[in-house]
Amino acid sequence: MLLRRLHLQYLGPSACVLVLASCERAAPPAPAPADSARVTTRVGSPELPKELAPKPAPPVPSVDAPATAAAEAPPAPTAWSVIPSLPADRKGPWFHVTASSAGVYAEENFDSKKIGYLRSGAKVLYTGSPKTKKNCTSGWYALESGGYLCGNHGTTDTNHPEVKFAPAQPNLADVLPYPYARNAKNGTPLYKTVPSREQMERYEPYLLKPKDGEKPSDKRPAAGETPAVAVVSAASPGLGATATDPGLLTATAVTEPEPEKPWWQREDSKDRLHELKLNQLESDADDLLAKRMVSGFYVAVDKSFRWNNRPWYKTTRGLVAPSDRFWQTAGPKYKGVELDGDTWKLPLGWVYGGRKNIGSYRFDNGAKQPKNDKSYDRFAPLPLTGKSEEFNGTRYDELADGSWVKHSQIRVTKPGPMPANLGENERWIDVNLTTQTLVAFVGTRPVFATLISSGKQNKKDKDKDHSTPTGEWRVREKHVTTTMDGDGTAAGDLPYSIEDVPYVMYFHRAYALHGAFWHNNYGTQMSHGCVNLSPLDAKYLFFFAEPMIPAGFHGAWSNDAHPGSRIVIHE
Repeated sequence: MLLRRLHLQYLGPSACVLVLASCERAAPPAPAPADSARVTTRVGSPELPKELAPKPAPPVPSVDAPATAAAEAPPAPTAWSVIPSLPADRKGPWFHVTASSAGVYAEENFDSKKIGYLRSGAKVLYTGSPKTKKNCTSGWYALESGGYLCGNHGTTDTNHPEVKFAPAQPNLADVLPYPYARNAKNGTPLYKTVPSREQMERYEPYLLKPKDGEKPSDKRPAAGETPAVAVVSAASPGLGATATDPGLLTATAVTEPEPEKPWWQREDSKDRLHELKLNQLESDADDLLAKRMVSGFYVAVDKSFRWNNRPWYKTTRGLVAPSDRFWQTAGPKYKGVELDGDTWKLPLGWVYGGRKNIGSYRFDNGAKQPKNDKSYDRFAPLPLTGKSEEFNGTRYDELADGSWVKHSQIRVTKPGPMPANLGENERWIDVNLTTQTLVAFVGTRPVFATLISSGKQNKKDKDKDHSTPTGEWRVREKHVTTTMDGDGTAAGDLPYSIEDVPYVMYFHRAYALHGAFWHNNYGTQMSHGCVNLSPLDAKYLFFFAEPMIPAGFHGAWSNDAHPGSRIVIHE
């Protein structure tokens, strides 16, 4: 998905730039409300619109109920992809980040090469005493993992309030690094702090219940609206009368034109969302309201709590949202296959698309029709021999057990040529847009294979063509998570916003490989140009590819000493 990035790059102790976005710097998160707690995220219970309701699985293709083949489990993870972790037995010394983001530099200077960064709540080991510099009044800390961090961005005091109430760090052991929730209604507010009951009713007029005899339209106006008023006017004088006659002055209720309703309160709002731009979501922002959300936007959840007899989310960006307007989404469990060169090797196929499962067949000598054999579930990995045959006009691929499956029902790996000047143990990634597959290599040896979802193609309308570019690049930068959002680029495209998209590796301009938890249609074009992966696959590749990211870091950049892994994309 080709999206706008929102990660911080520090230019100095007090300045920052949002890459491809606006300049801002958020203050460290305030302590949570008194009755909040780090509890399991609560799921809101809104009335879901039709487009969010789960759809029934499509009917199974015509196969005579063969026994379902138990998909052989791929081998356990190997050392090809290792998730870094902080040493549990170390007592320190630790540096705790309290700023929204803290850059790590190659030298004790903001003008030196930036090699990575940490987010609020992270901690990292350092060595020695900080060295004071003019551009960092608290001194530079030398990190055990390499690089230097300015002490102005945090503290070594473990009892500091901003350390105790720090945001939760991404959970690298789970499917997703954070809990994610999808907004189910247009106009859902993101507050800067928890509102009072009166404020809630003002900013969320749908919470008000009509009184006896009162119509829903009679409810008090929302924030920013002006109620209609009655005024006294002179009635038009009749023939033979003057306008000054006292009897001709009557009180007439004249209703002023109603102000235009906010976009989220209009009856046709769903039909006009493509006209909406992200900057309009902050049009009525004030000291309490940060912005409003469109249905389908996602937030990453730091913690959940109850306040004013209502459930809430505190997002990883430090804002507060009413969780009864959201529903939580679980990360897809699909994952690719680590190749052992024996049971699991290339070529490899997967069941894909809208089918719940597919059947395999046996071809008996002289038979007019193939014989049903087994059934394979969607996303099941299929070891192939590489042999393909046509029978009665239909192409079939042979499985390792001698049975056959229809070629149109599977995706098959087909890497391109090896890159030039390839090192013996160099790690690189091959992406085939035609087959919607990815293979990771160490040198010439394939070690991992999976399905992807690349950009949607539209050869008839350039404005709607989101094709993934082809070529060879290196991973430029990596982010454990980063927010992606943007306006619709063509008629019918809607604005989007997904906080903390997981395991992002940028390789060319704003194109990246990243996890996609908002759909489960891998093997099919789905994105705005990026290469979508299942969260588990994105995590595997994130910790497989260079540059490696140290424990506690939220992002890292490639450099001359550690160039990023090659990404080769072809059709």
